[in-house]
Amino acid sequence: MAEAFREKDPGSTIIFVGSRKGLESRFVGREGYELKTIDAAALKGKGLGGKLSGLMAIPRSIGQSWKLLRSVRPDMVLGVGGYASGAVVLTAWAMGYKTAIHEQNSFPGLSNRILGRFVDRIFISFENSAAHFPRPKTVLTGNPVRKRLRQGSPASRQAGKEEFTLFIFGGSQGAHRLNQAMEESLPHFRDQKGKMRIIHQTGDLDYDTVRGFYEREGVAAEVHRFIHDMDQAYGAADLILCRAGATTLFELMAMGKAAILVPYPYAANDHQTLNARALVDAGAALLVADAELNGKVLSRMVGELREDPERLEKMGERAAALARPRVAEQIVDLCDRMVRDE
Repeated sequence: MAEAFREKDPGSTIIFVGSRKGLESRFVGREGYELKTIDAAALKGKGLGGKLSGLMAIPRSIGQSWKLLRSVRPDMVLGVGGYASGAVVLTAWAMGYKTAIHEQNSFPGLSNRILGRFVDRIFISFENSAAHFPRPKTVLTGNPVRKRLRQGSPASRQAGKEEFTLFIFGGSQGAHRLNQAMEESLPHFRDQKGKMRIIHQTGDLDYDTVRGFYEREGVAAEVHRFIHDMDQAYGAADLILCRAGATTLFELMAMGKAAILVPYPYAANDHQTLNARALVDAGAALLVADAELNGKVLSRMVGELREDPERLEKMGERAAALARPRVAEQIVDLCDRMVRDE
């Protein structure tokens, strides 16, 4: 969305607000944007001590938000969920600024469910999210995808390839269970015919372990802690093994890629399983529960798709058919009209 704001108005000033502990502290500056931080803590999913600590941080985060907003004086504030955005958006509403939120998931998080009562406009990624928000100000847009990840023909990207490419990732921090399942699957993959290229994003914690088990098995996998150029990894892949976060799913749609989805089982309200249904019901992806994932199951699913390239191609085409390539531009246009009171 920041890219789209800059495209529409190159002179616009875009400021991200987050927490010092969040991933934004690592990546926002790298993309050329300014980051301001406030003290904020999660409430949902925490024990009594964590909840008390989070509640005690609220007055401080609201005070910091008020000070920040008074100095910046924004035309509008757009929240994208999470505990850091909650205080900023709510404070902006109380100060009389134009406000909007974007909800990524099928089942909205606590912060956005609360903010939905106050903000001027609500943008949602999945149609069934609308049940949790006031209908008159809710707009189904989809989830924005970075400009580099644009829809193309799945068949054309696979043309001329001799080897099958499997891309594994679990979000920016990796997914321990997916990493384990790949280790368990390697002996089973030996029995499958044909070359297989493996691209694996592990996250920081499992990097050495994953690189080690590939070396022990004599598999020349491409192992990364984090992949910045995701468009290249997606483009090289014939099949993707991943979690089912909203951003991941919309990137799969944008790139027209078949996937095996393993929803994170501890996501609030099991929203990743709800998210995944959009692709699974369309025949664009396969779904396996985290508790049911093991090396034998994974190798079988991958092997069946490797042996059926026509099915794999159709899955990619069905994913591409679900894509909404101009989501960010749509949201920016609606925000612009809201600021101008059109």
